[in-house]
Amino acid sequence: MCGIAGMLVARGGEVPREEVLAMAATLRHRGPDGEGSYFGPGIGFGHTRLAIIDLSHASDQPFADEAAGLVLVFNGEIYNYVELRRELEGLGHRFRSQGDTEVLLRAFAEWRTGTFARLNGMFACAIWDERRRELVLARDRFGEKPLYLARNGRELLFASEMKAILAARPGLREPNLKAVYRYIARGDLDQDAESFYAGIESLPAGHFLVLDAEGRGTPKRYWRPRAAETPRRHEEAVEAFRALFFDAVRLRLRSDVPVGSSLSGGIDSSSIVCAIHAQREAAGLGEQHTFSARFASSAHDEGRFIDLVTARCEARRHDTWVAPEAFEAEFAALQYHQEEPIASTSPFAQWMVMRLAREHGTTVLLDGQGADELLGGYTQALGMFFAHWLRTGRVDRAGRLLWSSWRRYGSLREPALFGAYYLLPAPVRDRLAERYFGSGAILAREVHDRYAPAHAATIAPFRDRLRNELVRWQLTTQLPEFLRYADRNSMAFSREVRLPFLDHRLAEFCAGLRPEWLLEGATTKAILRRAMEGIVPDPVLKRRDKLAYAPPQRSWARGPLRGWIRQHLEAAAKRRDVFDAEAVRAVAEAFEAGGDDVLAWRVASTEAWFAQMVDRAPALPAGYEGPNAGNLRG
Repeated sequence: MCGIAGMLVARGGEVPREEVLAMAATLRHRGPDGEGSYFGPGIGFGHTRLAIIDLSHASDQPFADEAAGLVLVFNGEIYNYVELRRELEGLGHRFRSQGDTEVLLRAFAEWRTGTFARLNGMFACAIWDERRRELVLARDRFGEKPLYLARNGRELLFASEMKAILAARPGLREPNLKAVYRYIARGDLDQDAESFYAGIESLPAGHFLVLDAEGRGTPKRYWRPRAAETPRRHEEAVEAFRALFFDAVRLRLRSDVPVGSSLSGGIDSSSIVCAIHAQREAAGLGEQHTFSARFASSAHDEGRFIDLVTARCEARRHDTWVAPEAFEAEFAALQYHQEEPIASTSPFAQWMVMRLAREHGTTVLLDGQGADELLGGYTQALGMFFAHWLRTGRVDRAGRLLWSSWRRYGSLREPALFGAYYLLPAPVRDRLAERYFGSGAILAREVHDRYAPAHAATIAPFRDRLRNELVRWQLTTQLPEFLRYADRNSMAFSREVRLPFLDHRLAEFCAGLRPEWLLEGATTKAILRRAMEGIVPDPVLKRRDKLAYAPPQRSWARGPLRGWIRQHLEAAAKRRDVFDAEAVRAVAEAFEAGGDDVLAWRVASTEAWFAQMVDRAPALPAGYEGPNAGNLRG
C-alpha cells in the first residue's frame, strides 16, 4: 500500500521538481517505509511506500523498465500476482523482484490497457510510456483505492489524496457547492467523479485514462458489473459461493507482513474470520488476531458475538472502547484524513480500530465491507425485493415476504414503506429523499436554485431492475462512501484494508444468483448464511439486527456531542455565501428542542469541513500527538 502523486506538463515542459516532492511529502502516512521519485521531460512521479509484499528494495517505486521505456507508480495490491507472473514468465518475461509491482508493469508491457481487466485486486496506478509519450492512469473495479485528478492549464496533477494536489496548487482549494448541495439536501457523498473541491475530480472506478503529451484523453470503462453463470440447483450454488468466498479470502492472505481481521461481530466480518481459521493450517498461518470496536451502550455493543467468533477460531482478540469524548478530541485529525464531510460518527469507530491494529503491529486487516451491497444486506432491501416481486407479477412471493417480515421483525415497515419507495423511478426517489430526509432550503438561495436539479449519473447494466438497484448501491449511493472511509482511516495509521467480498469473481457470481437465493422470506444475505453453516457460530448467522460499528449516534448527539454540534451550527449560520442563516437557526432550534439530529449533523459536519479544509490549508491540528503523528504530519 502506498501513496502516489505526479504531474504531466504539456509538450514536454519542465516539471517543477520541488512541487512533486511536496505532493509526495503529504502522503507519508500512506507509505512510511520509503520514498522515491522520477522525473523526465514533461513528467514527474512521487511515491511513498508501505511495504507489504517483497519487503526488499527490489520492489521500490517508481519502478522502471528502461528497455521497455516504462515507469510505474502504484498504490494497492494485485492479489493474483503469483498466477500472472507464471503466465508472463511463460511468455518470456524475466523478473528482478518478488512483488506484485513488477508483475503489474510487465503485464502492461505485454497487454497494455487490457491488463486492468486481468487484475484481481485493489489498485490505483500511473504508468509513463516514454516511447509513446503517454501517461496511463487506472483504478480498480469498485474504487477501493483513490485517484484524484486536477487539470490546471497546461498541467495535469494526480494523487492518492486531494491534499497532495492542494500542496502544489493551493488555489484549487475552492468548494464545489454542487457536492455541498447534494450532501445537505439528500445526504449524498462520494457519488460520482466530482469531489468537494471544484477543481479536483476522481478517476471513476473501473476506468483507465490514456493521456497524450498534451494532456488530452477521456476515461474509458474497462469493467462493468455483469452476471456470471451460476448453478441451477440451490445446493450447488451454495457450494460454489462458499468456494469462491474462501478463495477470495485465501488470495487476500498473501503478505510478507502480519495479517489480521477487523471483527464487528456481524455476519460479514465473522465469515471472514472463520474462513481464515478454516484455511489457517493450509496457508501456514499462525495465530489469528482480530480488532474490534466496543461501545458502552449495550444496544450498540457486539461483544457477545465477538466472543463467540474468537472462541470458535481460537483468535487473539483486541478491543478498543469508543467514546464520544475521544471523537471530539480526534475529530480534526479524522477530518484531515477523510478530506470530505463525514456522515456520522461511525467512521470514527473504524479509525479507532486502525489505531488499535497499529499499536499491536498488524499491518494488514481483512474486512467485510461490500457484502451488503452485493447481497442486499440492508433492511431496506426488504422493500427492494418486495417491489421486485410486485413488478414481476409474483404476488405470492410478495405476500410471503410480508408474512416473514412480520414473524421475524414484528413489523411490515421495511417491505411496505421501502417497497413503495423502490417502485418509484430513481430520480423521483431522489426528490423524495430531499423533501423528507434533507432540505436544500437550508442553503443560500443562489446555491439551491443552481444545484437543485443535480443528480448523480448511474449505470444500469442489467435488464432486471432489482440487479440494477444493487449496482446502484455498489457504485453510486452506498459503497463509494464506505470505501473512502476505509481507505483514509487505514492509511492514516499506515494500515492496509483488504475486502474479500469485492473480489470481482464473487461480485459477478452474486449478480447471477436468483433473487430468492439472496432473500429467503425476510432473511437477508441468505446464501452467505447457508454457505457458512457449521463454520460461523449459529447465533451470529441467525442475527436479526444490524449494527456494523454503529456508535449510539443519537444519544451522543443529545449528550456529549451536543455542544460540538451547536458550535458548528452557529458558525454555519454566519457562512451566508453557503447557508441560509435563518434556516440554519431553525435547524438549531429544532435540534435543541429534541427534534431531528440528522440534518443538524449534516450542517455541522459540512461547516466543520469548511473551517478546516477550505478556510485554510488542510493540516493536522497543532499539537496533535496521536499514534503515527510524525507520518501523519507529512
